[in-house]
Amino acid sequence: MFGHAELLKFNNMKKFIIVLLLISNAIYAQHLGFNGSGFFENYNEDVVKWLHDMNQPFTIRVPGGSISKFHDPYNIRQGWGMDATRIKSWFKETGFDEDGASVEKWVRKAEEQPNHSYLDDLIKLQKEFPDMQVTYVLNVLFSTPEANMQAIRYLMNGGVKVAGVEAGNEVYGKYNSFSEYIQDFEPIFNLLETEYPQVKKGLVAGANLQREDIVRWNDDLENYKGEYDAVIIHYYYTARELGEAYDMIKRIAYDENKYEANLDKAYRKAAEELLNKNLFEESVANAKNKFKGKAIWITEWNTKPSDMLNNTILNGAWQFKEMVELRDDVEYLLIHNGVSPDKYGMMSRRTKFDSEQNELLRRIGYWAFMLASEVEDGIKLQKNTKHNLQADADGEVCYYFTNLDEAYQAQIDYGSNKIASATIHYVTGKYGYSSAGTTGYMTKGTQPNYEVKGIKTEDFKGTVPKNSFGYIVIKTSE
Repeated sequence: MFGHAELLKFNNMKKFIIVLLLISNAIYAQHLGFNGSGFFENYNEDVVKWLHDMNQPFTIRVPGGSISKFHDPYNIRQGWGMDATRIKSWFKETGFDEDGASVEKWVRKAEEQPNHSYLDDLIKLQKEFPDMQVTYVLNVLFSTPEANMQAIRYLMNGGVKVAGVEAGNEVYGKYNSFSEYIQDFEPIFNLLETEYPQVKKGLVAGANLQREDIVRWNDDLENYKGEYDAVIIHYYYTARELGEAYDMIKRIAYDENKYEANLDKAYRKAAEELLNKNLFEESVANAKNKFKGKAIWITEWNTKPSDMLNNTILNGAWQFKEMVELRDDVEYLLIHNGVSPDKYGMMSRRTKFDSEQNELLRRIGYWAFMLASEVEDGIKLQKNTKHNLQADADGEVCYYFTNLDEAYQAQIDYGSNKIASATIHYVTGKYGYSSAGTTGYMTKGTQPNYEVKGIKTEDFKGTVPKNSFGYIVIKTSE
């Protein structure tokens, strides 16, 4: 039987061959990774170990999201190079932040920056993980082309693999017109094309087509005739899509030995939207159709706010599903986020309900990322659907599944195939709202729930476990 480590080595060799084939045929290879918001602020030796344990290439987006209108890391060698005076000037001129944060928050963040540059930390990270790629978010709103290029040159000279740049973060709300945006990003793109023509260039689009200003913005982007490689979109499931389920979630003092019928009902309602309606896939298909010939980069995505579904079996199952099913459609799929003090993080600090305030934990997103990285070209296992086993040239077949329900028997017809091994790799919990530590619905008096501590690997005997997600590998013999 394949153990988890042996299967990883086998899959990585197959993945290397697949990537070579993709490159030779000029087809986009997908890159999984995470948004770097909060990454270096919370980075420690555990993170290094856990990223190595994943044994998968990853892409990190830096410096993150909202911070991209304040940073100047080359000229201000503290953290990401935020300056309190410039931040105050920004808020005086614009009066708002896309996340609704106040000037006081950003001034505090600037004052808390360390006395060293995160550019140097990124260079060290690249040396630790040679296969890592970086997408760098340009400061198009409050900086200069030369200042942006200084940071990119510094990273490149330090050996950082800057694969792409993003012309700002959700900037459609900052300009009166797309033509103003052009004036800010084109000079930087022109410098990049001269100095680093291999670096791909992405422009910002919007996902919420209920907003007329975003529809106009996307139309102008579609008609833009300048040179660029990709369209950048951020997808979040919010109260707009999940309002009915959110309304049903009541704050409770969680006890894993006590079944909460109302909470279970709320999570089943959320599962209908997340796992069955494919709204994410439909939005990506629409973007591909609108921006023909351009790669799609999704450099932030999750459910929002984090205190509703994040760090639960359901959220992990959804993340796993999207990472697997969007592989042929999205070039960079970077989850929000990698390391943080919030439940959003694949690795995040314990919260007020946990006993050790400063310890980092691997949350559900970490295990979803690891499992999705291993699935490759797996076949979706459908409940109540017969699957005739057809192994690939190596005599192997992989099925992936999400099951936010009771356990069931998979209907796989082996036919005349002789089975050498069958293993199942999965994450599971008692309930769809089980977690790897605290979750948002927990309230005072909660005992932290650590049901999910890792990936289970077992011989597959035909049963798909309840409240689980993962994959099954069946190896045939001659």
